[in-house]
Amino acid sequence: MLILAYLLSIFLMISLPVLFAAGWRRMHPTPWVLFCLGSLTFFLSQVVHLPLNHWLTTIGMLPPTGETTFPVWRTALTLGLTAGLCEELARAGGYAFLQKWKPAWLRFQDGVMLGLGHGGFEAMAIGGVLTAAGVSALLPLIGTDLTTLGLPPAQIENIQFQLDSLTANPLYAGIPLLERLIAMAAHVSFSVLVWQAFARGQFRRDWFFIPLAILYHTLLDFVAVMGVNYFGENIFLLELMFAGVVLPGAGWVLWRARQEPVPHLAGNLRGEWRVFWIATAKEFRQLWRTNRLLVMGAVFLIFGMGSPLLAKLTPEILRSVEGAELFADLIPTPTAGDAMAQYLKNLSQFGFILAVLLVMGTVVGEKERGIVPMILSKPMPRWAFILSKFAAQGGMYLGGFVLAGAGAYYYTVILFGALDFGGFVLLNGLLFLWLMTFVVMGLLGSVLARSTVAAGGIGLGLSVGLMLLGSLPQYGALFPGGLLTWATQVGMKAAGASASALSGGLGASPTLAQVTAVKHRYAGALPATVREFEGFLRDAGFSRTDATAIASHGFKGSLQREADGGDAEGELDTGLLLSARVALEQFRATLIGG
Repeated sequence: MLILAYLLSIFLMISLPVLFAAGWRRMHPTPWVLFCLGSLTFFLSQVVHLPLNHWLTTIGMLPPTGETTFPVWRTALTLGLTAGLCEELARAGGYAFLQKWKPAWLRFQDGVMLGLGHGGFEAMAIGGVLTAAGVSALLPLIGTDLTTLGLPPAQIENIQFQLDSLTANPLYAGIPLLERLIAMAAHVSFSVLVWQAFARGQFRRDWFFIPLAILYHTLLDFVAVMGVNYFGENIFLLELMFAGVVLPGAGWVLWRARQEPVPHLAGNLRGEWRVFWIATAKEFRQLWRTNRLLVMGAVFLIFGMGSPLLAKLTPEILRSVEGAELFADLIPTPTAGDAMAQYLKNLSQFGFILAVLLVMGTVVGEKERGIVPMILSKPMPRWAFILSKFAAQGGMYLGGFVLAGAGAYYYTVILFGALDFGGFVLLNGLLFLWLMTFVVMGLLGSVLARSTVAAGGIGLGLSVGLMLLGSLPQYGALFPGGLLTWATQVGMKAAGASASALSGGLGASPTLAQVTAVKHRYAGALPATVREFEGFLRDAGFSRTDATAIASHGFKGSLQREADGGDAEGELDTGLLLSARVALEQFRATLIGG
């Protein structure tokens, strides 16, 4: 129940901004590019905002991590002012760009769309993605004796507080969602305030709306920081204070909406949805007639049934190969955890390739045959045309996961014993969401390209780029690879094994057999340098990217702390970094131990 509640909250934080923007666009004529421009202004503001806060910390204007003697009011005021300056000036820059490039888009409804883009991107990135990263880092620590992790008492207390908050009540999963919805309303208010300075082309007269937006933003963040400091344990009171500051701005926006002549679009939404369902049925018929449904179902069923069988039979297969008996003896008795690792590895390695290759011709193929102009000339909206293809692909892969999951669950229970059904279903749900990101990349390539080959190249390039971004140290969990990491943790927990927070990318973490083999080869001696440890991890089965990141940010940092005679106090500010540290220490302990 707890995991499902957080999944729903995270899904809504990511999807609701787009749905709000789509609903606003259906009611009023405003382009999607303004939502993207609003998202860009938030991103650019953070490019300045985060280094600015770091510099202010360096010069003593903001307290360092763990500092408790610094005046709270001063911290709250400084943080609020930097956020207001960076975000509202970036927003003003977006309006100035529109004034030069497309002054016709400086209408009230355009200002609201820019605010939805700015606040929506914040909700998706800071709300949805960071919440998912934090929850996935804390889940493996539930039921763990934190005193055995070798962390300072202050960190143990902080982690225990986060775990208590996480497990206290499933309804608390809605708190981040509520906070992001209130923040989106605030961003719409700020956006309309800044829009007021550019609306009538008289910036010299109306410029004061920009500093007014900065002051309003500063006040909101000031109240939020002060509230966290004094009422942090009363979450509902804190959110009520937050909403109380936002309410006057939201009321002013509603009043301005009555003053502005905002045109309404007349549309038959029911008729458009009817067209969408007809188009989706047509896509499913095409998948069936081209045998793609059968091929996909067979491939996923083979992967599902074969994963626990391969995990169970690997020692016997090695013993039957001449000269491989030594390696067979190094492999411990397979468990359900090995079956889950094999299942994750198979579907993650081949699934994304199938996702891109099968979707790349959906749109571009019809463009090459001249069908698209004929279809769009009929009363079919573009969103129904694209979404019907995505829905058909999603339905096909959902059926594939049902078959793969049924086969894997059946053989895992038969061969290894009990497997938590709820955790296994959640694992497949996370894998499905991870795979659908690559379906989106392939579909985007098919829309942009003019030939099937180009569509495949664009889709594969975008997919590989996502996976490379997912290997960035400390930030990899913010990309789709974080879903794979979370799926690994859930799968290991469902199998009764411990999960590694270092898994991700194209496969699961190194198997126990690989660790045992490397331990035997190195005779229990860990390397003494970063370069040697990186090679050590490569031998154990980590990819080059993961090995470099772990050796540079984990082993090197550990050596430096030992040389300085310090500890890890203040080193891990988030549950995500803690989870990575714990996994690394467990891995090293396995290599040294018996």
